[in-house]
Amino acid sequence: MLTRCLSSALALAVGLSFSVAAAVDRSAEEILKELASVKITPPTTAKGKTQGPVYKTTKDVETRKAQLIRELYVFHPKHPEIAKLLPQRWNAMYTLGQGDAVAKEVEEAATQLKDDSLRAEGAYIVASKAVEKRLKNDAAGALKEVESFLEVAPHDARGAALLGKIVTARTSEAGVRSVARKRLLKDFADTAEAKHIAATTKGDTSGSKSGSAVVGKPFDLEFNDAISGETVSIKDLKGKVVVVDFWATWCGPCVAEMPNMKKLYAEFRDKGVEFIGVSLDQPESQGGLKALREYVAKNEIKWPQYYQGNFWDSAFSKSLGINSIPCVYIVDAEGKLYSTEARGKLDKLVPELLEKAKGGPKG
Repeated sequence: MLTRCLSSALALAVGLSFSVAAAVDRSAEEILKELASVKITPPTTAKGKTQGPVYKTTKDVETRKAQLIRELYVFHPKHPEIAKLLPQRWNAMYTLGQGDAVAKEVEEAATQLKDDSLRAEGAYIVASKAVEKRLKNDAAGALKEVESFLEVAPHDARGAALLGKIVTARTSEAGVRSVARKRLLKDFADTAEAKHIAATTKGDTSGSKSGSAVVGKPFDLEFNDAISGETVSIKDLKGKVVVVDFWATWCGPCVAEMPNMKKLYAEFRDKGVEFIGVSLDQPESQGGLKALREYVAKNEIKWPQYYQGNFWDSAFSKSLGINSIPCVYIVDAEGKLYSTEARGKLDKLVPELLEKAKGGPKG
C-alpha cells in the first residue's frame, strides 16, 4: 500500500519512469546516495564480483540518474537539491531521446514549485537544444524557442549567445537571421555577441557572407604551421584548390570525419589540391597544442595545421562567425572563397573546381 499520495501534477506523464511501489518509502537521503553512486564502473567485492546494479554505458548511467531525479522530485518536491537536479534530468532527456517531453515537464515543475528561475533554466535548455538540433532545417522553429526563452528571461545574457548562433549560421533562412539580428542588437547591444555581429555582418543576411569572408571574394589566410613551423599562405597556393577544415581534437564529429578527409586528401593532393586544418583546440596552457600535435602524429595527418590557440575565442575563426565544428570551406584556384558549406560535399566540389581550373595558373 502506498504511504504517500501523489497529486496529478506531480505524476508527470513522461518517459524514464521508475517503479513507484519500489520507491515510495525511500527517503531523500537514500535517493541522493544512490544518485551519487551511479557510475559506469561499478563497485566490486574483494573477489571481483559486482555489487549492486551494473551500468555498462553512459546511456545506462544517464537513464538511471534521470529516473532518480524524477523520483526525488515526485516524493520530495521541496528538497533543496531539486532546483539544481531537475535541469540535469532535462538535459539527459534530450540525450536519451525524450526531448519532446521536456517543455511540458519544465512548465509543470515550475508551476508546482512556484520557481520562476527553474522555469527560465528549463526554457533555456529547450531553446539551446532547439538551436543545436533544428537550426539547419528549421531555423524559424529554433528562433521561436529562443523567443520563448526570452519571454521568461528577457535579460538573460545566454539569449544573446543563442541569437548570435542563429545570425551567423549559414543554414538559417535570411529572414530568420534578420529577425534574430535585430533582436540581438536591440536588446543585447552591450554584449560581446552583439558587438561582434554588428562589426562583421553589417546588416548582410543574404547568406553569402560569413564574418569577414565573402563567397566569391579573395580568401586571406597566412599562418605558421603548428607542426613544421613553416609559413603557409593562401596567396602562395594560388593555382590550387584549397580545402579549409575548421576542427579540434576534442570534437567528436571532427575526429569521426578524419578518415574520410585523409582519403580525399590522398585522392586529390597530386591533382592540384591542398588541405589546411584550422584548429579550435584549447589554449597551449591547457594542453591544446600538445593534443593537436599528438593527434596529427598518431593519425598521420599530412596537411598543415593552423593552431589558433584560444578555443572558441580564437581571433581568425571568430571573425568568420564559426560557432560550430566541423566546418569546411573551399577556396578555388584563383584564391576566391567558393563555399562555406563544403562539409560532406568535397567529393563533388573538388572535382568541379579542378575542372574549372583547367587552363588556369598552375601551382
